[in-house]
Amino acid sequence: MHNYFILSDEELFDLIKNEDELAFSELYNRYKRPMIGLALKKLDDEEVVEDIVHDLFVKFWINRATIQITNFKSYIYRALRNKVLDYIAHLVHERKYLDSLIDFEKDYTQGSDFAIREEQFLQELDKLMIHYSPQDNLILKMRMQGYSNTEIAAHLGLSEKTVRNKYSLITKALSGKLKILTVFYFF
Repeated sequence: MHNYFILSDEELFDLIKNEDELAFSELYNRYKRPMIGLALKKLDDEEVVEDIVHDLFVKFWINRATIQITNFKSYIYRALRNKVLDYIAHLVHERKYLDSLIDFEKDYTQGSDFAIREEQFLQELDKLMIHYSPQDNLILKMRMQGYSNTEIAAHLGLSEKTVRNKYSLITKALSGKLKILTVFYFF
């Protein structure tokens, strides 16, 4: 039986490679709070930060047999930095996409045939959405009505991350099928 508390990170990692779950728990507990504190300096959303840290450790556990580490602390903080940067880049991309939809709406609401185009678009969208669950339909409709992920999550009893992920998957799938979304998805 090991006294995990006194073992170094690298000794714990060696045990983790042999599927020692208690060693993994020790490393997780050792780094979770400091990593969350560090990530919160860049992101203001504690739930998102906790998800990022949790996902890092899940990935670490899954890939434990193939990971080569000489300094665990450097490895895990570098991984955290990369995940935070990826998340920020995703937010920037999502914001550009939503802004382009707003610009599109401004441009086309001024035209006399906007109502016809909108109706055609909504009909095509309805045809495509019959292949999705009622929950996915509601997420998309609520987003189109201007509700935030937080508001949708509260309404449906889901996590904000689940709503964000579902919405992202829906729009990606629809962007290949609806020409109007394809134009704006890549901005």
